[in-house]
Amino acid sequence: MDSSRKPLATRSNLSRLPLPGSRQKRARSPEDEVPSGGKKSRLEVPPPNQTTKPARSLSSSTLTAARNSAAARSKLKRTESSSSVNKRSTAPVTSKNLRTTEVQKSFNFRAPAKPQTSMTVRPRAPPTSAASKAVNQSLNATVVSTGAPKKRPAWDLKGRLQDMEAHMQRQAKDSSSLQGQLTQYNDRIVQLESQNQKLSGDVVEKEMASETAVKEIQELKNKLNAAEQEFETTKRTLQREIDDLQFQKSTLDRQKITLEGELAASMKEISGLKATVAEMTSAQATVRAELETAKLQLDAAFKDISNLKQTVQDRDNTLKIRDESIESYQEKERNHETERRKLHNTIQELKGNIRVFCRIRPLLGDELLGNDGVINHMNFPDMDGKVLEMDKLSDMSVNESVLNSTKGGRAVSKYEFSFDRVFQPESSQADVFEEISQLVQSALDGYNVCIFAYGQTGSGKTFTMEGSLQSDETLGMIPRAVRQIFSSALHLQQKGWKYTFQAAMLEIYNETIRDLLGKGKEEKHEIKMCGKGDSDVYVSGLTVVDVTSEDKVLNLLRKATENRAVAETKCNERSSRSHSVFQLRLTGENSITGESCKGILNLVDLAGSERVKDSGSEGQRLIEAQNINKSLSNLGNVIMALGNKDKHVPYRNSKLTYLLQNSLGGNSKTLMFVNVSPKEECFGESLNSLRFATKVNQCNIGTAQKKK
Repeated sequence: MDSSRKPLATRSNLSRLPLPGSRQKRARSPEDEVPSGGKKSRLEVPPPNQTTKPARSLSSSTLTAARNSAAARSKLKRTESSSSVNKRSTAPVTSKNLRTTEVQKSFNFRAPAKPQTSMTVRPRAPPTSAASKAVNQSLNATVVSTGAPKKRPAWDLKGRLQDMEAHMQRQAKDSSSLQGQLTQYNDRIVQLESQNQKLSGDVVEKEMASETAVKEIQELKNKLNAAEQEFETTKRTLQREIDDLQFQKSTLDRQKITLEGELAASMKEISGLKATVAEMTSAQATVRAELETAKLQLDAAFKDISNLKQTVQDRDNTLKIRDESIESYQEKERNHETERRKLHNTIQELKGNIRVFCRIRPLLGDELLGNDGVINHMNFPDMDGKVLEMDKLSDMSVNESVLNSTKGGRAVSKYEFSFDRVFQPESSQADVFEEISQLVQSALDGYNVCIFAYGQTGSGKTFTMEGSLQSDETLGMIPRAVRQIFSSALHLQQKGWKYTFQAAMLEIYNETIRDLLGKGKEEKHEIKMCGKGDSDVYVSGLTVVDVTSEDKVLNLLRKATENRAVAETKCNERSSRSHSVFQLRLTGENSITGESCKGILNLVDLAGSERVKDSGSEGQRLIEAQNINKSLSNLGNVIMALGNKDKHVPYRNSKLTYLLQNSLGGNSKTLMFVNVSPKEECFGESLNSLRFATKVNQCNIGTAQKKK
């Protein structure tokens, strides 16, 4: 057997077989049938893995498979014709089903209409090479001359194989045509899905409109109930008046009956008193005089009643004028409130949209020993409380104003720093809050406000921001700000303003966000943007609580303080190892003027900045210190970029700056507390903190815009 001959079908040729639904019939070569007593018998094609065996007669299993294949093809054609009519069919034809159909059809050849008598055709001996060449040339000449393939002899298996491959190529073309139709159907399905989504959006809009209508109907029902109650009240009032008049009428009727009886008795007396008429003449004159007097008194009473009616009418007019005056004054008061907001914002902008306050905590505990509580290396020469001087035997620096002096015969370098306000150790929490209360009011007026405390470990940041909830004197900036907001909101209710408040509290620990108000479940929180133009920042999965009173906020602060991450270092026995952020979202609407505002108050207690070599951090403490210093460095880079008006501000370099980006940029008001330790051994860290605060104080982040 010639080894150059190819098998009739292999597994690699399955993709060339026709797809289900193809109407192209397989070309039948003349060699498919051989004469056998005046009848034709189809040769059986050998399997793909038996290329060298001679053809055999069709078995009963092959004929059964052929019949099943023909039935399957006819059923598939009916299915395709029904799917072409129904254009809204959404069931896509999968590639898996397509491949399965291709494989089935590749092994199902056309079966004869009626089973023929199986016969075995013995293969002839292959001709010699010269003879085969002559036969091929004659066949090619015949195909060229007639334009149609000539019937091949039964022994020419190679020719039959070529015919079969041509047939398979035609079926592959049909398969590509069906693939194109499948692509069109898939495009149609995508179009129908988009229409379905659009209709779903219309349904949502209709549902929202329905909910609005239901709310309006409920409001009208409430108004109707109020009107019915008012009608019932008026009805009861008028009924009481009718009952009073009926009672007066019955009283007058009784008086009339009594008078009629008296009149009858008088008539009897008159008949007996005719003799005494003369005697009563003088008495009659007296009675007439009294009657005239009574008439005069009655006329005077009528005049008094008329005067009283006029007085009542005058008083009603006066009350009406007063009501109009009160309404006018209230309108002026509302206009004054709007003007006050504008003037207040102007004053805050003149002070600067980014301000820096410096606070030095007092000496505590063992720190008082040796110097009687006096801080020798710090001076406050400015009467306005805006300058801090620090004395140290050290080299001069170009970043500060340095004055040389002599103390104890030794040269002393004096570092001078200037801020918006410097709070001395004896300053109270109330004194500090008085300076930031105007910024808290700006949050209520609809601006983003951020107040954060920066400084080394143990410098009093947490005490400044949170304080102690045990007494009013030690309350920090957060509870005092909440108290002022609720008090101002209650006062603004008289002017038509109604506010809603939402509180949240989180910490950023090792660049991971933790929910301090959560239920203890560890959940991954991500910072995302929302609103128009992605202008608002929110944290996914963060617990947000609607608050209506100051006490509820204080309870949340107690819970958050218990959950915050703290640890002991060489610099501080209770060092905050995370950045704590308290957020209060304020939304206000004025039902009279139609005004609205939306503000955010961020109160941040930053983790303590410290040098690793001074804090002695190791292991987990070292990782915490590295993350803290990195985030504080990124905070400085963001503020420097804002001050330099850079086109790109690196908010995303840190979770802290990414979260506070709307409260650090031009659309906000920012205040920084730089907390300084009074201990002389902390001079280096204090100097670094003051240098950073000086750079921040020199920045100008632009004009804040009110959010509506």
